[in-house]
Amino acid sequence: MSDNDQVIVVGGGPVGYTAALNLAHYGIPFTMLEAGPGIFEDPRAGTIHPPTLEMFQRLDVTETFLKRGYVVPNYHYRDRKKGLIASFDLALLADDTAFPFRLMLEQHKVAHILHDKLADFTDFQILRQHAVTGVRQDDDGVVVKADTPDGPKTFSARYVIGCDGGRSQVRKSMDVDFEGFTFEERFLVVTTPYDFGEHGYALTNYIADPEEWCALFKVPGQDDEGIWRVVFPIDPGLSEDEIFDSADIERRLQGFHPKDEPYDVVHRNLYEVHQRVASCYRDGRMFVAGDAAHINNPLGGMGMNFGFHDAFSLTEKLTKVWHEWAEDSLLDLYDRQRRTVASEYLQRQTIENKKNLENQDPASRERFHDELRGIVADKVKQRAYLRRVAMIEGIERAASIT
Repeated sequence: MSDNDQVIVVGGGPVGYTAALNLAHYGIPFTMLEAGPGIFEDPRAGTIHPPTLEMFQRLDVTETFLKRGYVVPNYHYRDRKKGLIASFDLALLADDTAFPFRLMLEQHKVAHILHDKLADFTDFQILRQHAVTGVRQDDDGVVVKADTPDGPKTFSARYVIGCDGGRSQVRKSMDVDFEGFTFEERFLVVTTPYDFGEHGYALTNYIADPEEWCALFKVPGQDDEGIWRVVFPIDPGLSEDEIFDSADIERRLQGFHPKDEPYDVVHRNLYEVHQRVASCYRDGRMFVAGDAAHINNPLGGMGMNFGFHDAFSLTEKLTKVWHEWAEDSLLDLYDRQRRTVASEYLQRQTIENKKNLENQDPASRERFHDELRGIVADKVKQRAYLRRVAMIEGIERAASIT
């Protein structure tokens, strides 16, 4: 390929690889620039929703996802003191999707699967330890600057897609704002092999409490044998030494689920939580997708999926422009569709999820619990609710925007 007869994908995470595999599928040459030495293995997102599984069918990787991941047929909303409030049955979505369930599969495994699938294609390159420092554009293309093991280099392309996370250098090179806010508290994720499933927990659980809510998930883990993650909100006044203190982590776990023996903690992670959306996803020949375009709290497992949907939406439109089937203005539709649903669904739903879990008003909490009980007692209401939280409604809303 010539120096600029390509697309540059910045970021080698799951969204970057989704964009890359789509480009390869559509016959568009690309170069991926990744700052790190390999796929980032630290456990992060792990939920894949039904519409996402449908999209990945086009790339012939969904069956691999299903073999590697855990199918979640239902999920629980619980109260730490009262126990189970509602169990949502995703099978009620059988008329809406071929995949009426969630899938638990960690994001780094998704990235590895997509990377391996690229072996079916040619006309691309993946360059690691290439940290992008800036992007400039003109009427003919873009020039991407990167620090590499061999010193600073520049790369030319027709377009650049920034899939480089919340601190995106591509977004910082665009004429856009990253509007929103950061929560005061941080989230602590503790990973343990202890089997909470033996005590009636589903594979996915949201557990409300006015003092210390939590979320509990089972993911395949390093050996695919299964491991549990517990998410806690952390007082912003605590230092990292206090947060990661083994005795304090043990206290949190025992407070959530008491048991006679200490917990075996195999991993712990702490991260800041934001709610932000870029003011535009396109600036000429530069685009952002995934966390570079929007970041949110993880409650509901939507952020990574929204990033996948961004990548599918953008590359579908880009291929029509690339192969001269459509006008360049089609690329503006990517911004209108994806930014709209990020605001209407991703931000609204994840903020609402957090508020419900931490609600401190007893009467309001009980009203919400009664509402959930009413939803699960009525299959029509439950299906309507699940269409929203399983992201089906958001996909339909994006498609309605022209």
